[in-house]
Amino acid sequence: MSKHISPDYFYQLPSGNKVHPCRLILKDGSLMWKHALLHENVAHIPTSEAHEAHILKTAQRLEELNSWVSQSLEPWDCFIPHAWYVPNNSELDKGISVYFQHQTHDLRTTLNRLLPHIMDHEKLEVRNNYLFFQRC
Repeated sequence: MSKHISPDYFYQLPSGNKVHPCRLILKDGSLMWKHALLHENVAHIPTSEAHEAHILKTAQRLEELNSWVSQSLEPWDCFIPHAWYVPNNSELDKGISVYFQHQTHDLRTTLNRLLPHIMDHEKLEVRNNYLFFQRC
């Protein structure tokens, strides 16, 4: 934890880790903790280590999928999550599901590029103006 940033800005996770909202979930990724935990300007901190672990695994999988869509693009041309961990939403209360868009590509292009890489236990579909991804 940086000595120059107020501790009030950090999220205290169930594992005991304190993370800044702008910290990358994965070291070499593009997704930040704020992408997973902020929804409608409210931070939803996981209540269990299981939910925290689900967020980490989902971030890892999204980063893998992003590599199939964003190979020749700049690092900031990537997935932009809309809603990820929202405890009072039965669809988003575990950290295994996320609504997102791609920064550069439209929904159909992104969907068509990702579908061949979706595993049997995963779901990817267009819902309203977003892609919906779910693991497990």
